[in-house]
Amino acid sequence: MEKFKFKERQREMTIRISKTDPKTYTIYQNEKDLGTLKTYHNIYHDTCTYLNIKLETYAIDLPFSVIRQREEKSLAVLTESENKDLIQLLIRNGFKCKRRCFTPIFTKKDLKYPVNTFSVIYPFTQANSRYLECCDLLYQYYKDTHANVAPLTVNRSTFIKDAPTKTGFYSLNRNNRIENLVFTENNEIAYVCSLNRQSYQPFIQTVLNEIFSKFDEIFFEADDTDWAASILLNQFKFNKNESFNTYIYS
Repeated sequence: MEKFKFKERQREMTIRISKTDPKTYTIYQNEKDLGTLKTYHNIYHDTCTYLNIKLETYAIDLPFSVIRQREEKSLAVLTESENKDLIQLLIRNGFKCKRRCFTPIFTKKDLKYPVNTFSVIYPFTQANSRYLECCDLLYQYYKDTHANVAPLTVNRSTFIKDAPTKTGFYSLNRNNRIENLVFTENNEIAYVCSLNRQSYQPFIQTVLNEIFSKFDEIFFEADDTDWAASILLNQFKFNKNESFNTYIYS
């Protein structure tokens, strides 16, 4: 069993951490087993080591600097905003909230305003001659919007093989280049991206109108670090109190 020499006095308590297997750090308080920090990795964002924290108490300080040094990567924790005790532990120990993700389900009645602006949109499938152009645009946009949280670490071919759905809508600029884009699957908007904030608003409203013409509900994820997804979310009446958050220890 590999042990790290780290002791911290807190209310006359000693905190110790031990790596009990390749993916598990066990936490002890005065030699009492308090629980574990399990590690895992995401090949799409492999600049981080992700932690799954399960402890009896969160009112302690932990040697995350030791784990950071041992893993040789930034540490990341993903958690629901309702997990207040865990979030307080993370913030108290130097983690920063880098992203809030919202996962709403909406009906047409949830729109803030009736759709009253429209643009010309084109549906596409994987058989469309511009499908790979759509994928290229999404790959670059995804890289840009994740760069300050957890950078994308897979290449274009892996991303295109695994990530996008096979259908969606796009619009063109005056030079016949794709300017706004959504990947969809039935009533899910899987990805959004845009090169033009001004033309994106009527584009996304037209897409919503198209989807609501076929389905009663629509759902998607919207990160607060993604301006196009945030504009999509802002089309609806929505309470942002609940989110799925990313915390990073650099």
